[in-house]
Amino acid sequence: MSDAIARGRFRISRRSSGYWLVALRARLADLMPLVAHISAITHRGRVRAQNEDTIVVGGWLSPVEVEEPRTFRHPLAPPLVCAVADGLGGHLAGEVASRHAAQQLAAAGARLASVEVVQETLRRINDELYRAMAEDPACAGMGTTVAGLVLGKRLIWFNIGDSRLYRIRDGHLAQMSIDDTPPGPSSGLITQSLGGALPAEPISPHAGEGPLFAPARFLLCSDGLTDMLDDGDIADCVTLPDAEAVTQLFDHAMRAGGADNVSIVVVSVEEGT
Repeated sequence: MSDAIARGRFRISRRSSGYWLVALRARLADLMPLVAHISAITHRGRVRAQNEDTIVVGGWLSPVEVEEPRTFRHPLAPPLVCAVADGLGGHLAGEVASRHAAQQLAAAGARLASVEVVQETLRRINDELYRAMAEDPACAGMGTTVAGLVLGKRLIWFNIGDSRLYRIRDGHLAQMSIDDTPPGPSSGLITQSLGGALPAEPISPHAGEGPLFAPARFLLCSDGLTDMLDDGDIADCVTLPDAEAVTQLFDHAMRAGGADNVSIVVVSVEEGT
C-alpha cells in the first residue's frame, strides 16, 4: 500500500462512493439488455355481469376475460408499456372507455419516452372520450381509470383514478401510484378519471420517472383487487413466482367476494442475454 493511500489522501467519502455506485449501475444498465417478464389476468368477478377492465402489454390488449395467467417475455428495447384500465362501473360504456385508453397507450408505445409525453397522451385520451360522448348518447358519462408503466432505459409510471401500481421489494409493497379518492374511509368514489365527468373536466395525471435497475418487480391492479384484499394479504401472495402470485391474488379476491372486475399484472425486470 502506498504512503499516500495509507495516509488517507485518496479517501472516498460515503457520499461520493454512493454517487459512483449509482453511476456505475446506470452505466451497466446501458450495456446490459433488460428483459421484462409479465403475468396478467382479468376477470368480471362474482357480481358484475361483464368485465369492463382492459390490460395492455406492449401491443397486446386483453380479451374480455383471461381466466389463466397470460405470460409474456419482452426485451426492453424499444420501451414497453404495461397498464391496467378500469372502466367506471355504474356508467354507460365503461368497457368502451377502458378499451380506447388501452388501445391509445398501445399505439403510442415507445413514443411514451418522457413524463411530459405520457401526461399529454393521457390528456388527449381524455379529450377523445369526451368527443365520443358528444357524438353518441349511448356513451354519455363513460370513463376509465388507468395505472401503468413504461419500461426502457428508465422507468416512467403514471395513473389517474384508483387503479394502483406497487413496487415489490424484499417481500414488501410500496405504492407508487397516487389514489384519486376523497379523504377518509373507502367510499368507491374517485376525484378524477379519463372521461366520466359531465360536463367535461380537465385532468391532472400523476406521473414520475427514475432509473430502472434489474432486478425489479411491480404489481399493477384495478380496485377489484385492492378493495378485496389489504396490502398485507397482497404482499404475502407476491412472495410467489409471478404466475403463481397472479393466480393466488385472483383466487383470494374471488374468495373475498369478487365484488368487482379484477385485473392483476405482475412485471419482473431482469438482465437479459
